[in-house]
Amino acid sequence: MGLFHRNENEANFAGGSKNVMESIQRLNDTGTLIYLDNRQDFNTNSVITVAPNEQAIFIKNGELYGVLPSGRHEIKTENYPVLSRIRNMLTGGISTFSCQVYHVQTNYQNVNWGTQMPIEIEDHHLGDGVPTLIRGSATFRIRFNINDDDQVAVKAFMDIMGDKSTFTTTDLELFFQSQISQEISDLIGKKLEERSLTRSINAISSQLKDFSKELMPAFEELFYKFGFELENFSFGGLSIDDTEERRIWRDRLSAAKNIGYTPNYNQAVQQELLKDVATNPGAGGIASAGAGLGMGMAAGNAFAQMATTAFGNPQPQQPPQPQGFGGQGRFGTGAPQQQAAPQSDPMEALTKMKQLLDAGLIKQEQYDAKVAEIMSRL
Repeated sequence: MGLFHRNENEANFAGGSKNVMESIQRLNDTGTLIYLDNRQDFNTNSVITVAPNEQAIFIKNGELYGVLPSGRHEIKTENYPVLSRIRNMLTGGISTFSCQVYHVQTNYQNVNWGTQMPIEIEDHHLGDGVPTLIRGSATFRIRFNINDDDQVAVKAFMDIMGDKSTFTTTDLELFFQSQISQEISDLIGKKLEERSLTRSINAISSQLKDFSKELMPAFEELFYKFGFELENFSFGGLSIDDTEERRIWRDRLSAAKNIGYTPNYNQAVQQELLKDVATNPGAGGIASAGAGLGMGMAAGNAFAQMATTAFGNPQPQQPPQPQGFGGQGRFGTGAPQQQAAPQSDPMEALTKMKQLLDAGLIKQEQYDAKVAEIMSRL
């Protein structure tokens, strides 16, 4: 085999002989994002041209050797035209110096995210962890941007490529869906649940600008972990499923606020149950209401306690009045203290009214008017 004749194992020989200087540039102008140059045995003083919006990443002996940005660069290698040719003859024509070059596009790519399955969170503002389903979509603008001194980015690049020679936009979409999409959903769910601890999330669809700012640092960290740089993202929409369970919890709180009382969720439930007993035509007083719930006669005490919790409004204590020397009225200096009338129990009053109605002692109109009067004082 002649010294300068082409060896079939050396794909980078041009015209049957090895050039003293080579011009290395991207040979593939398709839409691939990463492309492995098929030439691996470069002469010293070779020139490499890195296209705009591109990086050239050199891998030597399985490790990152260096990164070149866009522009024209002259490189030094361990190979010399004649010496490497002789050395390759001894190794069957295969270079003992292996240096791979990846051409990497650094222009931004759009990838779409959406919820195939709703994100399930607990809404703490509406109640004590109300199960809530979130749906949404967004578009992320990301790109590769590998720095040779950034070990996280380098490792991510090596993991993505593995033994592949190309990485296309289709590969990016598949990688995004399998590796990143679920983590995006988890971050959104976590942030919404945190929000619900201090404020309502019901209007989140109209607060996406502020919510996006909250999420941006977490998303930047997420994409960096996978070797991408995030430029920005925008929500296509974010909505809450209006489930039956959420409607029940929301209606109870709304009903409590409508009567001028701002309770927590448990108190709101108690008020709703009491109103159900008072207005249910088939109810037979507190005992039958309890029996209907499988509580028996013990329900009376339970409902009475609920009435105290839900409607109780303790009267302010009257300051002590002067009693005069030696006790109340001893010398006529202190007026006898009149005890304040005890606050009537609304549950007891409603129960009695229902019993009077059931016994036929009052008419339905009288019952309805009295119920309205009692409820108006709550």
